[in-house]
Amino acid sequence: MARAEKKEKKYISIKTFFSACTTMLIIFSLFGFFLGIMYFYGRRSSVELLNTTENRASYLVEELKKNDMVLTTPLLSYIEEAAYLSEGRIMVISDRYQIMSDTRKAQDGNYIVHDDIMNVMTGRISQGKIIRNRFAEIILPVKMEDGSIRGVVVFTASTRSISARYSYLLRRAIVIFGILMVVDIIILNIIARTAVRGVQDLSRQLNKVAKGHVLEKTEEKGFREMRHLTRNYNSMVEVLQTVDSSRQEFVSNVSHELKTPITSMKVLSEALLENENTTVEEFRDFMTDIVSEVDRETDIINDLLTLVKTDRQDPVMNYSEVNIGELLEAVIKTVTPLAARRSIDISYESYRDVTAEVDQVKLTLAVSNIIENAVKYNVDSGWIKVTLNSDHRYFYIKVADSGVGIPDDAKDKVFDRFYRVDKARSRDTGGTGLGLSITRSIIHSHNGTIRLYSESGQGTTFSLRIPLKKEESE
Repeated sequence: MARAEKKEKKYISIKTFFSACTTMLIIFSLFGFFLGIMYFYGRRSSVELLNTTENRASYLVEELKKNDMVLTTPLLSYIEEAAYLSEGRIMVISDRYQIMSDTRKAQDGNYIVHDDIMNVMTGRISQGKIIRNRFAEIILPVKMEDGSIRGVVVFTASTRSISARYSYLLRRAIVIFGILMVVDIIILNIIARTAVRGVQDLSRQLNKVAKGHVLEKTEEKGFREMRHLTRNYNSMVEVLQTVDSSRQEFVSNVSHELKTPITSMKVLSEALLENENTTVEEFRDFMTDIVSEVDRETDIINDLLTLVKTDRQDPVMNYSEVNIGELLEAVIKTVTPLAARRSIDISYESYRDVTAEVDQVKLTLAVSNIIENAVKYNVDSGWIKVTLNSDHRYFYIKVADSGVGIPDDAKDKVFDRFYRVDKARSRDTGGTGLGLSITRSIIHSHNGTIRLYSESGQGTTFSLRIPLKKEESE
């Protein structure tokens, strides 16, 4: 037992699986969300930096136009201020590629030749926009009214402020992410525990049953699926309680039925032993009664064995092609002498020739039980009508009689084991109370149905419907 429990612990629980999967999903979702936010924030900041740099460069270009490329003192002050605010560098380059102004003072008066500057200067491109990891650069031409390009402005702005804000936001996002994860894990554990609480309660109930406790119903509560599972469990409990009750009743009935003939034989034997002056005739009568009780005991045992064979989940069925009309005629021929003793007329009518795949021995027993009951529980000079019909899937057997009928309160019980509508009459006719139970098991083994129509004092009709083919049965 300890080894089994240790082995069971290796398996992951629903709660753990649910929590782990949901946690991973949240981690990936939040991580992706934050990455997306940070990516679009970086792109947005870069675009805004380019736009700001372009606006400042455009203003400088307009001022240079107005001053005909002359760098006045106010204009130089603006260039220094703009470069300081942008944490970058501004160069004004003439059409001869000479640096007229450089905020870093390193290249003043020098000449510069660069592909991007040459492309803008020669008019191949209207402007140059470049953004790299550390800076954003705008190259604008100083284009005069007559269309001539007198120079270019190279405005470079640092991205350090963007990187700093980006790093700051990233750190805050990581902190928030961690807090959210802790809160989510706590909440998920609570949700998972709540979700599987019903399953755990039901599991504990089943463990109690496995240890030998009495089956008990459990309260329907929790989620819809859990209520449905509990409802099914309660239905199973009802079925098992019914089965257990039927089993106990069956054992009690078997014990009673087997004990009765033995008790009778014991009483008869003791009477013989106690009476020393028993005559031969009296001895013969006693022995006849004892043999009768032995025969009755044998009939009960044989019927019980037959019931066990036919009432199994997977009864052994010997299917073969059988002419059902000939089978019925053979059964009627066997029962006719019993009916003749009481002047009961048995008629048979077949609407068509029927051949079906059935277990001939078992079906013969089932039909014999029904027709024999029709004789035993009939009135003197009564009648029995047996009919046979079929369609493309099933064949139908109907046995109607003019007998004593079955009361309404007994119709649902006649197929129960050892049940007798009239116990005194059954003892007289030699019934064991197992015939109809055996018959129903045989019909069900063929995947067929048996129905009962009866009124007290007005006869009884049994209707059988059985598939023509074995495949239909399966």
